[in-house]
Amino acid sequence: METNIRDIPHIDFIAQLVRHLVSVPPSQVQSAKRGSVALIIRLVLPKDKPFPTIDLTGFAQLKTTASLVQVVSAFLSNPLLSPAKAQILFIQRAKYPGDPWSGHIGFPGGKRDPTDASDQVTAERETQEELGVDLTNPSNFLYLGRLDDTCLYSLFTPMRMVASPHVYLQVCGDTPNMVISDEVASAHWVDFDHILQAMAQPVQPFSKTYRSIPVSIASRLFPAYRPSRPMWYRLFERIVGSLHYTVLLLKHNPQNSIVRTTNHVATAESWCGSMSFASDTELYLWGLSLSMLSSLVDLSLPVKPHLVSHAYVSIASPWPQMEPYLWADVNYVLNKAHGILWSPYRRKPWYVKVQQGPQGRIVGNNDDFFKTYFNVLRVAFPLSCVCKAAILGYLSKLAISGTIKLVKLLLAQISDQSCISRLCLI
Repeated sequence: METNIRDIPHIDFIAQLVRHLVSVPPSQVQSAKRGSVALIIRLVLPKDKPFPTIDLTGFAQLKTTASLVQVVSAFLSNPLLSPAKAQILFIQRAKYPGDPWSGHIGFPGGKRDPTDASDQVTAERETQEELGVDLTNPSNFLYLGRLDDTCLYSLFTPMRMVASPHVYLQVCGDTPNMVISDEVASAHWVDFDHILQAMAQPVQPFSKTYRSIPVSIASRLFPAYRPSRPMWYRLFERIVGSLHYTVLLLKHNPQNSIVRTTNHVATAESWCGSMSFASDTELYLWGLSLSMLSSLVDLSLPVKPHLVSHAYVSIASPWPQMEPYLWADVNYVLNKAHGILWSPYRRKPWYVKVQQGPQGRIVGNNDDFFKTYFNVLRVAFPLSCVCKAAILGYLSKLAISGTIKLVKLLLAQISDQSCISRLCLI
């Protein structure tokens, strides 16, 4: 029996998130190219309801995960917060020539500087620079923990960079004033209900409710040739097509948004082509940011995943699809593998991978959304090419053989007619 997930109080999601953040080890990937982002959650009460004060005395003294859980649990159990609605902060990045993330929707954050002591420091520094918000102020924000590192992969190339997501809870009633920088086009607080609705109504690939962003495979494999677009590049692009990345539509309210300029619908000219990532009422979340949000939702879910919906896999589902007609066989394999390899019960918090490393046991280094996807695609795509080539070769052989037989038959008929003509003359 399915549960109406939207009937569950939002404070229950946050309480579950805190418990899992402190008990489930995050995956940490070593990489020279690193970045960090901040996932900031706030609770909103009706205007006539007072906002309670959090007591950080125990946590300030002990600084342990157990004291963090106790402090947050006591805060969330306050009856004043029972009607509270959760919101998550998203930003739209400003448009800059040559920036591959121009106009994208994501979370505040950026690249790690050599002077940053940790990934958490990077997330806090970048948020301060981009939004003017001090996440280190304990009167306003509480650091809850980090999610799994999210890696940027490509089809046949190694990992390109690692992004470390860090989760913060706003513990004050009034959000500090934001002063957005030139790096940000707008900031939006999005109701958690929109995310829950997407969980309760999963989309199927290329259905009426399915939204995607097409990314040219040729531009990802051969970025140096994208500006010149030689003939072989255009032929390869036409044959192989694009990867269609799933988009999560997030409705935003102008009252909960801060726009730096009136022209906030940015268009990016990058490896994903000319694409708008926002409208006056919606944000189009995809890629790494959607994967991070999916990890947060996994850890915050207070019920078993199969009770959400019989078709629910994740809010980032389905995996990126290839062109629906030419590569229908690859998509079929991807979607079947997705339901099995990326089942909610095969990822955190229901499944925590344990492996033996050179320095002992490593707990929690699970494969992420895109790593699992590209592992399957690297097998399915070449096999599909080989099968198509074999079928094409077989059909070509039949066509040539049939043509030869037809020519022989015609020659034989011509020869017979010539013999009959000679006999008639005699």
